[in-house]
Amino acid sequence: MNQVLEAKKIESMADVEIGHILRDSWGYDQTNIDYYKVIRKTASMVEIRKIGQKLVQRDSDMSEYVVADADNELFDSAHMSRAEAVKRGAEIVSEMDGGDYVYARFAAISRHKARFMNGKLYVRIESFSSASSWDGEADFQSHWA
Repeated sequence: MNQVLEAKKIESMADVEIGHILRDSWGYDQTNIDYYKVIRKTASMVEIRKIGQKLVQRDSDMSEYVVADADNELFDSAHMSRAEAVKRGAEIVSEMDGGDYVYARFAAISRHKARFMNGKLYVRIESFSSASSWDGEADFQSHWA
C-alpha cells in the first residue's frame, strides 16, 4: 500500500500518478467495496484496472474491514466469438459448439473521464456508483451469507 499516493491532493490530471488507487463503495442493504488502480492516463481520461482486497478485520460472518491489494489484478470473463477473444488478447478458457464461440478471460480494465473535487480524483463506474481517491484506510463492507 502506497500511503504517499493516497494522501496527495489530486486537483488535475498532472497530479494523477500511475498506480493511484481508487475506491468504490456501493450497494443496497449491504456495502460493497471495489478497488481500482490507474494504469494509464490521457489529458482528460484514466484507464483503470480492478484490483483485489485484503481482509484486515472480520466484524461478523457478514461484515469485515478491507484494504486494497494493488498486486492482485482481477480479471473478467465472458462468452464471445473466437475473433473477439483474439482481438482482445483474451485467454480462452473453453470452447463452445464447434469452437466459433468461446468462454474467455481478460483483464478487468475500463476507461473513464476524470473529474476532480475536494482534492480527489473521481470517475463514474456505473450509473449507481463512482470511485474516488482512496485514503489508505480500511473500509467497512457487509454482505449476505
